[in-house]
Amino acid sequence: MPQTKEPGKVEALGPAATAAILVLGATVSLLLWQNLRRQHDTDVEYSIRAYEMAVVDSIEDRLNGLYDGLRLRSELWAQPLSGDSKNSETGVEIFLHENPPVLALLHANPSWQIAGSEDGKKVLRQHVADVSRSQAAVGDHVWGPIRLPDGRRVFVVGVHMSEGVEDRGAIYAVFDAGLVLHEILDERAIGYGVAVSADGEELYRRAHEPQDGDELTRFAATEAIEARFGKPWTLSIWPTAELIRPGYVGSPVFALAVGLLASSLLSAAVHFGTLAWRRGSALQEANEAIARQIGEAQRTEHRLSQLSQELEGRVGDRTQALNETIVELETFNYSVSHDLRAPLGAIINFSAILGEDHADQLDTAGKEHLQRIVNSATAAVSMMDALLSYSRSGRTELHRVPLDMSALAREIHEEIAAAAPHLRGNIKIGDLPDAFADERMIYFVLTNLISNACKFVTAGEEPRVEVGGHEADDETVVYFVRDQGIGFDMRFADKLFKVFERLHATGVYPGHGVGLAIVARMVRRHGGQVWAEGAPGKGATFWFTIPSAKGGN
Repeated sequence: MPQTKEPGKVEALGPAATAAILVLGATVSLLLWQNLRRQHDTDVEYSIRAYEMAVVDSIEDRLNGLYDGLRLRSELWAQPLSGDSKNSETGVEIFLHENPPVLALLHANPSWQIAGSEDGKKVLRQHVADVSRSQAAVGDHVWGPIRLPDGRRVFVVGVHMSEGVEDRGAIYAVFDAGLVLHEILDERAIGYGVAVSADGEELYRRAHEPQDGDELTRFAATEAIEARFGKPWTLSIWPTAELIRPGYVGSPVFALAVGLLASSLLSAAVHFGTLAWRRGSALQEANEAIARQIGEAQRTEHRLSQLSQELEGRVGDRTQALNETIVELETFNYSVSHDLRAPLGAIINFSAILGEDHADQLDTAGKEHLQRIVNSATAAVSMMDALLSYSRSGRTELHRVPLDMSALAREIHEEIAAAAPHLRGNIKIGDLPDAFADERMIYFVLTNLISNACKFVTAGEEPRVEVGGHEADDETVVYFVRDQGIGFDMRFADKLFKVFERLHATGVYPGHGVGLAIVARMVRRHGGQVWAEGAPGKGATFWFTIPSAKGGN
């Protein structure tokens, strides 16, 4: 029978093994990290040397090529003059065009003119004035670097054929060292800092040199640039922080992190292995508890499903009962409004007959009473007509079509102006966006709102009405009817759109308070909203929203 370790020994062995693995992993990671740093340093130094040699060769080739070109030009000018200097001048222009760093050329023969830029000509006049153009010194000469007022560094080169050759074979040229270096170095050694100097004067620089104490200083390299004329130039090259730091820091740190992570994972495996036997029972107990909870949750879900079904049944029954009640109320409303017209009409007719046939038997008070009976019955008929209209507005089927709201508003304006010509200039119709709605209902809405705006004005004043609208979004448009009439108190704004609710006396402003209720119902049936804003004596604005022509389609 195999022997088993006691729990105490197993628990004691786990932390010791974990600590040993962590120490070993950290040691291996540090060694790997140091090795990668040394390898990276070697790679950087090799890369610096390779870039340095390539840059030195490129600069020397360019300077020697420039020197060879000047030598060739000197040999051409050393030939006997033909008397026609046009070809020579053309050759000089071609040479200057092909060698942009050369700013100017000067021939030793006084019959030739200086060619090139004004800055180059000025330098040649200043630095070659002490050399006789008819008896120039034999051999090549270099002056520079010379600092121009704009900061550029230039060199003056005197090229002669050889001893014994006529002086007319000598030429002097001034070239911009910065242009030479820019055309070579701007596209080379990208990612490295480069500096070139001559005789203590800096000719070119890209990026700042590392300061003392910077880790980049140990990678910097310096090399001399030899040319076939003049003193050597000095080239300095070093890596930039953006080039060296990602590799210098990233790779070793990545190796260190991987080593530490591996050792941590291994130690975690050992540690959790020692705890597995204790967690088995706990996991089993947890699974049993979860199973009990799942069973309880399933029973609870079943009970909730039953309650939900019962609730849906109750909601359906009550919804059906509510719909039946609404239909009954609308039927009752229609019946009352329709059936009461006959007796009220009889009251009006018999009152009129009584007033005509027995007028001589009625005194003044009797006639007034009889007139009040007629007026009350007439008002009751009018109220029933309004109530009937309100009832019909809820049963009428919607027929949505694209509507030109501007044309509809102008049509209503013309009808109102035909009945009251003095209002023609008092109603301003703006540019209304199109809608997608029932034409008859929207016609009633606009007619009611515009008529109310013309009606509710202070005595003796003319109404001022404005109709406008705008698109609220891609699917909804907002319209308004604004007046400068008597207004209303915002505390009672909720009564405006209720049946038979009025904020003003009937004797002063006729009506039954049903029109705005019908307006509200028609707007709501379109899925819109209606509201009002106003203040006593400062006019009122009625707003409503309906689907736009684009949103409805």
